[in-house]
Amino acid sequence: MSDTINNSETPLIWILEDDKGCQFVYEQILKNNFETLYFENIKKFKESYEKTINKNNMKQPAMIIADLMLNDGNFLSFLTTEFHGELGVDVPFIVVSSDDDIDSLRVCFKEGATDYITKPFRKNELLVKIETILKNNRSLGKGFKPSVSVDGVTIEGLTGKQKKLLALFNSQEDRVIDRDLILDKVWGDTSVHPKTLDVHLYNLRRKLHPYGLIIKSLGGGRWTLLNAEK
Repeated sequence: MSDTINNSETPLIWILEDDKGCQFVYEQILKNNFETLYFENIKKFKESYEKTINKNNMKQPAMIIADLMLNDGNFLSFLTTEFHGELGVDVPFIVVSSDDDIDSLRVCFKEGATDYITKPFRKNELLVKIETILKNNRSLGKGFKPSVSVDGVTIEGLTGKQKKLLALFNSQEDRVIDRDLILDKVWGDTSVHPKTLDVHLYNLRRKLHPYGLIIKSLGGGRWTLLNAEK
């Protein structure tokens, strides 16, 4: 593994996956560089989470990887009813699922997912994404939530990726950005699901609407940020 995430303590990854075959694949990918803790259902995950946040001496997960369909329910339901992004502030999480539905992607990113990968996935792709996310998370600092303002108004309730997108709009003199610029500045060298960018823009558009801000498509993979009051 590259030295991007080397430190004195091996990162711990929590994995919500009830398929033994998938667990074996994760073990083969991660065993040399990470500690792993597996959960086959949401109930056990919740129990471990509650113990961890209540005991300072317990090792915190550096990342969570979760399937959507588990043997005691749908992780999407847990995200929208109990999770509420609490772990997403300090702990990045990746959804890995065979579900390719656009609404599932929207909900996951709305609730703070760092990335969404569809099965079957390439082993090297997953490993690189994990390394990149952990590197970026460490560089920001635990719980760091930079704010973004537009025309002097601070926009609240944005995820990390949405803040980066909005900051990118602000960085351009005419507030026009294109797909290539977004992929380069927001995701860097990490490959993303083809629908990921569109989902992030969709969710950002919804959150900006109450502030009188509009993201308008210019066609050809280009978008502009407009103030409806101007």
